[in-house]
Amino acid sequence: MRRDTVQVREQMLVATHALRRMGVAKGDKVGIIGLNSSRYLILDVAIGLIGAVSVPIYFTSPPNEILDILSESGAKVVFVGAPDVLKQLEEVRSEIPLVSFCRVEPPDPRPKRETWESFLEKGATEGRSVEVASPVGFGDLATIRYTSGTTGRPKGVCFDQGNLRWMGEAVCSLFPWKARSKNITYMSFLPMNHCVEGIICAYAPYYAPAALDICFLEEFQQLGKALPIVKPTVFFSVPRFYEKAWESLLLSRMGRTYARSPGLVKGFLRPFVRRALKSRAGLDRCSQLMVGSAAVSRNLLEEYNDLEIEIHDAYGLTEAPLVTMNLPGRNRIGTVGEPLPETSVRISEEGEILVKGPQVAKAYTSSEFQLEDGFLATGDLGKMDDGYLVVEGRKKELIKTSYGKYVQPARIEGMLRSIKNVEEAMVVGEGRPFCVALIWVRKGADRVETSRIIDETISEMNGRLSHPEQIKRWATLENTLTISGGDLTPNLKLKRAVICVRFKDVIEGLYSGHLPAEAAKALLEVPARA
Repeated sequence: MRRDTVQVREQMLVATHALRRMGVAKGDKVGIIGLNSSRYLILDVAIGLIGAVSVPIYFTSPPNEILDILSESGAKVVFVGAPDVLKQLEEVRSEIPLVSFCRVEPPDPRPKRETWESFLEKGATEGRSVEVASPVGFGDLATIRYTSGTTGRPKGVCFDQGNLRWMGEAVCSLFPWKARSKNITYMSFLPMNHCVEGIICAYAPYYAPAALDICFLEEFQQLGKALPIVKPTVFFSVPRFYEKAWESLLLSRMGRTYARSPGLVKGFLRPFVRRALKSRAGLDRCSQLMVGSAAVSRNLLEEYNDLEIEIHDAYGLTEAPLVTMNLPGRNRIGTVGEPLPETSVRISEEGEILVKGPQVAKAYTSSEFQLEDGFLATGDLGKMDDGYLVVEGRKKELIKTSYGKYVQPARIEGMLRSIKNVEEAMVVGEGRPFCVALIWVRKGADRVETSRIIDETISEMNGRLSHPEQIKRWATLENTLTISGGDLTPNLKLKRAVICVRFKDVIEGLYSGHLPAEAAKALLEVPARA
């Protein structure tokens, strides 16, 4: 959605005055939960102008988790711009004032809810042109961003104004000069409380040396339809978008012909296929394609690269959102790029990635960071390769088999996700004699053909893996994993503990060779053996 620049600026000032009228002052915490919109941006800026601290929360979080975060952070007021969340919060007992910024106001307003219009009316008497000077410095707390809870309860990560300034400026400086010196168009579709999305959408624009159009998308599922309309010049996404775009290409006649053709024919078809893919995906005006927030298949990046489409992999975490990135002209597939300016990366004796730089947050809300000589211990395992960082998985996710052998599941899962029609995969083997895998395939995929491809690919994979890493048995299931069901985090990562409980019978059946009848119903294929 596009909004007139003058109107947005006026509403930022009015919202600032309205917050003051509500008694919000410097250092107070303000919760924000909502779909991507200009109103979300207006609130984020207004909170900063008054010197308050924003507490953005995923709108897909369950109500009890939202209430826990609001309570732990000490939020003085909460703004809600997602109708479903608004309804849920109105039904629970909470003393925190509630303001709606939904684009379409839900019916039957409750006494505890204040509308967007009535909120703005509080600040209208101050005037839409009254300038505001924020009472904060670079060392003051600016925002608390909560982790997605992949391995446990979400943690609040505290960023100061200096962190945000550096990251906003750094993002703009990384784009090619031509891309940032003329009109920039950006599509905001990842949740705005997502650290990188928040930086690109809310903070980096102040450092862009050109006109900037931001288009907000409320529904992630509509991305495929919206991108060809918006045609962004810069694009950042999680891996799943690029996977789906490639799958869509292979479903087309031209894509299938290209994939099956020998070298000379492929070379002839390449420019036509590249143009078709970028046009259909709405990326034909993009000067830089970026991917992050989750591991991406090396095979997928190589497939795009063979088509002469560069995707720049990057690395960060909630506690340090921007650490490394592959840059144009220096893109090395298989790595997550080089450290950003003023950023130091080193590897501990145990193989853990350690980070130091101006993007690193100050602490958690409940505890200090684990530091080693001033370096943040990320919990990720990796190595440096000629100045480039290679991420090898999560320290907490290392699997130790009953034979005492360690296995890093992320690399194997990336190989499994690169199989045609496979949308998600999880390797299991902690305390077990060997590794097995749960493999979720696209709804509607041909069962027989998909199972054959999976069987053949895993057999070939096992030839390249060490004995402890080999997948001995696997189960193929239709993909029913959802964020709302609690299987995935808001940035589409598997919640391993939840998955292990939900598919306990399937996992036990893979090891015993005898699946309970109810568990067998969930399978598209009887567990196979390598």
